[in-house]
Amino acid sequence: MLSIILPNYNHAPYLKQRIDSILNQTYQDFELIILDDCSPDNSRNVIELYRGNPHISHIVYNETNSGSTFKQWKKGIELAKGKYIWIAESDDYADITFLEKVMTSIQKYNSAYCFVKTTIVDKENNTVKLQPAILHENTMPLDEFTKEYLLFSNPVSNASMAVFRKDALDKAIWDHITDFKYCGDWLLWACFIGNNQTTVSEVKEYLNFFRTHPVNVSNKSELNGLGIVEGFKISMLITKRLNIKRDKAFALKWYYKWQEHKLKFSYSSSLNKKILIMFMKKQPRTAYYELKRLVLRLIKR
Repeated sequence: MLSIILPNYNHAPYLKQRIDSILNQTYQDFELIILDDCSPDNSRNVIELYRGNPHISHIVYNETNSGSTFKQWKKGIELAKGKYIWIAESDDYADITFLEKVMTSIQKYNSAYCFVKTTIVDKENNTVKLQPAILHENTMPLDEFTKEYLLFSNPVSNASMAVFRKDALDKAIWDHITDFKYCGDWLLWACFIGNNQTTVSEVKEYLNFFRTHPVNVSNKSELNGLGIVEGFKISMLITKRLNIKRDKAFALKWYYKWQEHKLKFSYSSSLNKKILIMFMKKQPRTAYYELKRLVLRLIKR
């Protein structure tokens, strides 16, 4: 059985489309766990329309807002009875064949998790962008994917696009994921374990629809530097788990990533100082490159 976790906060306009896209899946061996994080809109009214559906095993309303979607993920997985997990974000929706095709891929390739290609849509379901495939082939060894794709970024950028095997996830993640405000999904994909035959796989069809909004939460988090601060923590975790050397190339990669984000999101001087101190403590060579740049700039004045 598969457990579908639907964490919702203030997405009443999209809830019916989301829930219907789950209940109408061609793959029907699942339970649905609906978690509402004290939404101030009429989400409860929409959710209650589905009470009594045989697929719905839990409907949980928080009395106060948890402040973290990752806390809701943790709660949902603790309630889940299924061998597989799909975190279906409440403002997204899926093609009705999503689960059938993903589960076929997981079983065919012995995958810890499988993702699909994603269409980014606006609030009226109009296509904004078609995201490209992530893998060159249909599958890739798990540790190789973690090393080559997750060490410096998170290409599996929307939880709704993936299904994972519950027993392949390192349980220690739940001691840390609620500390993350922005990169918890990146941490999730970085914490899968397996043997030499364990893979990740990709269904190369546009089966997931990821909703974008005028107020972009990701941009706010990036303005606060969380893409660097939290992302670096995950990168360090990966190097430790896979015995990857934190050499000159590693340090330079993080330096250039920092410079790119700093310019793109106009980091404040206080934020740059905070990040510099972090690298001085955890990756001094990256801090050295920044200090060298600052000194050279002073000399040229």
